[in-house]
Amino acid sequence: MAEYKNQEFKNGEYIIREGDDPTCAYILKNGSVEVIKSRNDGEEAILDVLKAGDLFGEMALVDLEPRSASVRALEDVTVIVVDGPTFNQKQEKLDVFSKKLVKTLIDRVRLQNQKLADLSDPSSLLKAVRKGQVNATKPAHTNVLIRDDYRDKIDFGKIRLLMGDSNPQSRQGIKGGLHMQGFREIEDVNNAKDFRNLVASTDYDLIVVDSSLNVADISDVINDIRHGKMATSPFAVIFAVIEQPDPKTLEMLAEAGLDDVLVKPIALANIIDRVERRIKKRKDFVVTLDYVGPDRRSSARPGGEQIPLVAVPNPLSFKALDLIDERTFISLSKKARGRIEDLKIERFAVQIDWLRGKIATQIGEKQDPAFFLERIFEVTQTLIEKLDRRKDEDHVTTCRLILSSLDDFEVGTADMAGQDWENFANLTRQLRSELGPQKAA
Repeated sequence: MAEYKNQEFKNGEYIIREGDDPTCAYILKNGSVEVIKSRNDGEEAILDVLKAGDLFGEMALVDLEPRSASVRALEDVTVIVVDGPTFNQKQEKLDVFSKKLVKTLIDRVRLQNQKLADLSDPSSLLKAVRKGQVNATKPAHTNVLIRDDYRDKIDFGKIRLLMGDSNPQSRQGIKGGLHMQGFREIEDVNNAKDFRNLVASTDYDLIVVDSSLNVADISDVINDIRHGKMATSPFAVIFAVIEQPDPKTLEMLAEAGLDDVLVKPIALANIIDRVERRIKKRKDFVVTLDYVGPDRRSSARPGGEQIPLVAVPNPLSFKALDLIDERTFISLSKKARGRIEDLKIERFAVQIDWLRGKIATQIGEKQDPAFFLERIFEVTQTLIEKLDRRKDEDHVTTCRLILSSLDDFEVGTADMAGQDWENFANLTRQLRSELGPQKAA
């Protein structure tokens, strides 16, 4: 390759910057580089990691468009520079069909890269799968990574990590790699039962769990963590690793409340990059009747109820960056837990009154309201448990009157019409008025 020249770049240096005009292409002679794409929300996504022998920067020379992505050295590297005239000379030797084929493929790659860059959480990935933008049976987007350069400030050593994976080779390989990156407090399990037992007894900051432990089981555990039923904090950062981005799996995990999903095959860099992103930035939580976890909504629904967000403490940034003291972190955690519990009570009070309205509709349409009667009974019982813990005897009494009315309706000693029903409706309205979201003055 006497016609080409070599050029060296240091670790962290940009070889190509997105948006620049093209002047040459490169062949990676040694070392490794990452291909970075700007997301529509301003964040960065790592599309690929290239090794020695890989070609990059050629797309812009073919279609003469600005660089579609950046390329940054992951270590000291040497590249072979293919200048524009030399590249064009090689291109001219192609026949008309081959030139057109190359141009068409590059157009498709540009479009696909932007789509891949914008996938960052389970709900976004689920939407893309449902729209057919991602092949649900082939993990073509495996290397999509979210990353911020924050490594020089991070100490992974204090982060308490739990890994769950039934494959011992995979588990030990990643565990060893994480240890080399500075993680010191790592525990691992190979089955769903042990996974549940550990999070029930130990407070972890970070959980990385593989779908080989059974998606339904790990979704249940994640849901219990988020609802404060485990020793592990509801604010722990949780990643799931899955085989394929199929809608059922993604929906179960998203509804459980995890932070992020990675699609196999993954490398150690995938996990490190996700951890770095969550250290730097954590989504606020939302609370509904059944869900507690990171906000998955892309936008508020017009005319819909505004569900408040809860700013939650980030155990990863607390442990890795040492920005606040432990007493402050505990205080923030206690405050966030209290706010979440307040919102749960609000949602239950709203739900009880809403269910009463559904029952009235069913009766008016001469349909069987049994499902909604059973549901309102369950929700009211759960609300009583929450109010009991608060020693809120007045509202517990109101809830018990609601349950008593439901019993009377069931045995026929009260009518689901007339004054009996109006008394019942007044109880649910009162509960919603006093415990539900309070309107601003």
